[in-house]
Amino acid sequence: MNKWIQQLLLLMCCVMALGAQAAELVGARTGNYEGKTRLVVEFSSNTEFRVSEETSPGRLVVTVPNTTTRLSARDFPSQVGPVQRMSLNGSGSRSKLIVELNEEAEAAIFMLPVNAQGMYRLVIDLGVVASGKIATAAASPAPIVKPEPTSVFGGLFAGKKNGRDIIVSIDAGHGGQDPGAIGRRGTYEKHVTLAIARSLADYLGKQKGITARLTRDSDFFIPLQQRRKIARYEHKADIFISVHADSAANRSANGASVFALSLQGAKGATSRFAQQLAEQENKSDLIGGVVAENDDLTDMLAGMMVEGTLKHSLEMGKLILQSLPNVVNRLHSKRVEQAGFAVLKEPGMVSLLVETGFISNADEEDRLISASYQRDVAQAIGAAVVRFCQQFPVPGTWFDRD
Repeated sequence: MNKWIQQLLLLMCCVMALGAQAAELVGARTGNYEGKTRLVVEFSSNTEFRVSEETSPGRLVVTVPNTTTRLSARDFPSQVGPVQRMSLNGSGSRSKLIVELNEEAEAAIFMLPVNAQGMYRLVIDLGVVASGKIATAAASPAPIVKPEPTSVFGGLFAGKKNGRDIIVSIDAGHGGQDPGAIGRRGTYEKHVTLAIARSLADYLGKQKGITARLTRDSDFFIPLQQRRKIARYEHKADIFISVHADSAANRSANGASVFALSLQGAKGATSRFAQQLAEQENKSDLIGGVVAENDDLTDMLAGMMVEGTLKHSLEMGKLILQSLPNVVNRLHSKRVEQAGFAVLKEPGMVSLLVETGFISNADEEDRLISASYQRDVAQAIGAAVVRFCQQFPVPGTWFDRD
C-alpha cells in the first residue's frame, strides 16, 4: 500500500477516534417537513454518526458510537409515515440507531447545531420512493477527490441529477450574544450582516439555476464550526459565503475585502491584516461560550480536501472584487487575502468571507445601515456569484451545458 495512503488512513482513524465521545440519547420525536417524515433524535452532547453497511431496504442503521439511553421502547416513535419502529441497540463503539421501515424510503441525515437547551439533534428525513433500495445521504466526510481543472469539484458530484440548482449557503456573521463589531453610533455588526445576507439570498433566489439558503435568519448565535456544517451537510451547499463588516482601531480605515482560507493557518496568511482579522473572527466562539479545542488532526485532513476547491474560491473572490467597486467607496485590499478562518475550513465547498466595509468608520457605518446600500452590496456580490457559476459550472447543474 502506498505510504501516503497508509498515513492518510491512520490520520482518518485518529480523527474518528477523537470525535467518538460518550453521549446520551435523551429524546426522539417525529414531524413533517416538505412532504417527508422527519425524525429528530436529541443527544446530550455532540456525537459522531455514520450510516452502517447493515442498512438495507426496509431497515436504516446509523452507527452512533458510545451512545446510551434511558428511554424505553415506547418512548421511541413508531407507526409514523414509513417508520414502523425505532430503537437504540448495542453499546460502546457498536451502539446503533435502528429505524425499521414499512416502505422503501430515501433518507437524508445531518446533525443540527446545539440548541438553547444544550441538545444536539440528529435529523433523519425520510421520503417514500416508488422502488429501489433505501438511499442515504449522510453527513459523513467527503471523499478525497482530485478535481478536474475545468470544474468546481470534479468527481464529487458524479451521479447527481442533471439540471439541479447550485446551492449557495449564506452565513450572516455573529449573532445572539455575539454582536460582532460595534460602530461609533452603536450599530451592531450582527444586524448589518443579517440584512445583507437576506438581501443576497433574495437576489440569488431569483436567478435561474441557483437556490440560496441562510445559516441563520434571525438573531441567534451559531458556533463557527456549526455554521460550515450547516452549509455542507444540511444545505448541501456548493458555495459558502460568510458576510461580515470589519472594524479597526484606526477610525479612518475603510473599504471592502474578500478572504479565502489559508491552508497553513497563520503561517500562510497573505498579510498581517488578514492574520489579525482571522484571529479576531475566530474569537467569536469564545464570546458565545464555546470552548475552543485543539483540532490539529482534523484541520490537517480537512486541508487535504479543501485544497481541491481553494483555487475556485480564489477565482470567485476575484470576481467579487471586480463587482464590488460598482457599489462600495473603495476596496481595502485589491486581492483576495488568505488566512486561517475557522468558518472556511469545511471541505467540498467554494468558501469565502466578505468584509463589506468598516463599521468602525463613521461614514461607512452610515452606508452600512442604509437598506438601499445593503441591497446594492448584496447584488454586487450576487452578480459575481452568478458569473462564477457560468464560468466554472458544477457538473450536473443547470449551468453545466455539456
